[in-house]
This record gives sequence, structure tokens and C-alpha cells, in this order.
Amino acid sequence: MSLQAEQEVIAAMVAHPHLAKECDLTPDEFQHDAYQEVHKAIQHMVASGQDFDALTLCSELDRGKPSEPYRKILHDLLQHSVGSKPMFREYCTIIRKDFRLKQAAEIAQNLLYSIQEDRDISATDAAISQLMQMGTVGRKYEWTMRESLHNAVKLVETAFEAEGLVGVDTGLGPLNDTTGGWHDTDLNIIGARPSMGKTALMLNFAHAADCPAGVISSEQGNEQIGLRMLSIQGTIDAQKLRTAKLEDGEWAKLSAAHHALMDREIFINDEPSINIVGLSRQAREWKYRHDIGVLFVDYVQRIKGSTKGQNKLEQVTEVVTALKSLAKELKIPVVALAQVGRGVDSRPDKRPNMGDLSDASEIEKEADSIIMLYRDQVYNEDTHDKGIAELNFEKNRHGPTGTVRCAFLGQFMQFKELAPQSYQERFGGAA
Repeated sequence: MSLQAEQEVIAAMVAHPHLAKECDLTPDEFQHDAYQEVHKAIQHMVASGQDFDALTLCSELDRGKPSEPYRKILHDLLQHSVGSKPMFREYCTIIRKDFRLKQAAEIAQNLLYSIQEDRDISATDAAISQLMQMGTVGRKYEWTMRESLHNAVKLVETAFEAEGLVGVDTGLGPLNDTTGGWHDTDLNIIGARPSMGKTALMLNFAHAADCPAGVISSEQGNEQIGLRMLSIQGTIDAQKLRTAKLEDGEWAKLSAAHHALMDREIFINDEPSINIVGLSRQAREWKYRHDIGVLFVDYVQRIKGSTKGQNKLEQVTEVVTALKSLAKELKIPVVALAQVGRGVDSRPDKRPNMGDLSDASEIEKEADSIIMLYRDQVYNEDTHDKGIAELNFEKNRHGPTGTVRCAFLGQFMQFKELAPQSYQERFGGAA
């Protein structure tokens, strides 16, 4: 099938030279050696702005090697191939599909050899990465202004249809208004002091995500994650869940929450000493097997570096840089929690800022958004803001900085929207 498709694609490009500009196949994707060379020649002539037909193509092929074999191949090909213009795209798809199947078979064979002969289990990492890179074949990276504007308008139309949401849903309307949701390839950092509820906030985001999600939980075990998710889903007191002191009506709510969450595509890794290599491996595997649309990480400073002996700054630098690269590689948003230094506790205003992040310099540079979680009630029992959480934007590449306020229902581990606010109230007057 692939050989016939290759013949038809070459014949179509010779018969209709403008199709050569639309063909995004690379020479390597042609499995027949002669057609690889012919396609290389066509690409070179198109890139040089030259018009071509069968005769000029033979002249191009004659550079450095005898063209007689190609003359015969082209003659036979044009004699026996239709060169169908309407079927051109379909034939290109067949060639790419067969090429990927061949690649996958080679990767599997090499992996099996490495495991059996070299006893190299780490070869699985390379195999997963290679399998995922197959999906980037043919991806377009060069655009005209006309194409860029067309794509931009499509993005605006999509955002309009989704009422402003262009990324993964955060579950909080005011936060979606500020960010447009979690954007593909972005690294989003959420910083807070202990006991502010940052893990609960992350799980609310995972619960609200409108796509498969991965959760790296180096601090909480999977059972604790499950209990918190049941509390969020069922509006069940988390302390009662932990102690199993549920009233009759709450057992029914637990059953309903369990049923609702059973088939949610949320995947959890709770390895306590996971390093950035293992994290990346797990994320790639989830992307390949389950097509996750967002990755949550708890938390940056707890993820170990790839080598022993690193100081804390070197470790955090490697982890944050790798998380940003992973977001770009997998084309998903990464939302990572980060610890804030205790220095904020000695200040009159205990709201943390970007510089309060532990080992902050690389985080500030790599992150696309940095959000600081603050609840005044943690420090001031008599505060007027009881039950209020602030999401303070220290950095936001996609919108304004300022503050988004929401309700925190601690007993249920839930973050909820407050009543509608004015723009000034929501963003603290930021323009």
C-alpha cells in the first residue's frame, strides 16, 4: 500500500507542481530509496523557486549521480500512475501512517533487544520519548502572516464560543477570566506557606479539568488524594471521612461521590522520592497512553534532581527548567506547587510575593504565571476575610496581575467562586 501511495504522490507532484508546496512529507518518510531521492530533488527545486516537470527533475537528479535509473523510474511511474489531485492528501496520509508503523516496530525491536541482551531497563525512557516524538513528524513550524492571522481569529472564535476559556478549565470563573484557563506549553507556579491549602487547591483544579489529568504527589499518598477528592466531589466533611464518623445521609453522599469519580481520567503517582527523570518518564507515559491534557505537581522543591550531590538551588533550577521543557514537549500546561520561605511570617503583611519562593530565581524566569495563595484567617482569627482565599498574581503572561478572591470551604477541601465582583474588586484596580 505504501509503495503505491508513494508512486501516486510523486506522480501527482510532477503532474501538478503546485502540490509540492502543500506536501509536508519528508524524504525519510518514503520507504522506496528512489522515491526518497526524487522527493529530495523536488523539495530542492521548490525551495529554490524553480518550476519543474519530469525533464527538469531528471536534470536535478543528475547532479552528482547518473540520472538514467531515475529517468526510467519516472517514465514507468508516470506511465502507470494516475497522479490523482483529489486523492493527494489521502495518499500522503497513507505514507505517513506506514512510516510511523515502521518506526514503532523498530523502536519496539530495539527496546526488546536492550532489555534481553543489555538488561537495560532505562531503555524504556528512550523508547517512550521516541514513540512520542513520532507525533511531531510533519508538524508545521513556519507560517505566513496571512496564516498566523487566520489562526489568531480562529483562537478568538474558539474563546468566544467557550465564553473566554481557551485552555484547561480551572473551575473558578474569575480565574478563567484572568488566565483563559491553563494554556498548553505553560508552566504555572502556585506558591504558598504550609497550611494555606495549596494541595487542596491543586486537587480542585484537577477535579475541574475538562480533560485527562496527571497528578504527581510526592507528599500525599494516593489514599489521601482519594479521600480529598471524595470530600471535594461529595461536599463531605474531610475529618469525618478520615475517622469514618459519617451520618446516614453522608454515607449516601459518599457512595454518590465514589460513583461520580470512578471513571474520571485522573492518574496519580505518589512516589515520595521521585526525581525529575522519573517525573518526566511518568508524564510522557501518561501522555502516550492516556493523552493527558494537564499535569499537576506537588511540589517543586520536593522533586529531586537527576544527580546526587546537588545543592538546593541547583536541584530546583533543574526541576523547574525540566518542567517548562516538559510542558513544551508534551504540549500541555503544567501546574506546579511551590513552597514559600518562612520569612513572610515575620512581616506585617504576610502575603507572599515572587521573591519569597524558595530558590526563586529560576522559578521567576521559567514560569509563565506565578500565583500566590493567601488566606488571612491562617494568621488572624478575627479577620473580616474568614473563609476567603486570595490568588495573587505576581506574574501572568496572558493577562493582568492582581488578585482573584474565592471562598475556601476547609471542611470540604473546596475552593468556590464568590458572588460577582466589579473589575476593581477582582483585580485590585490593575489595568
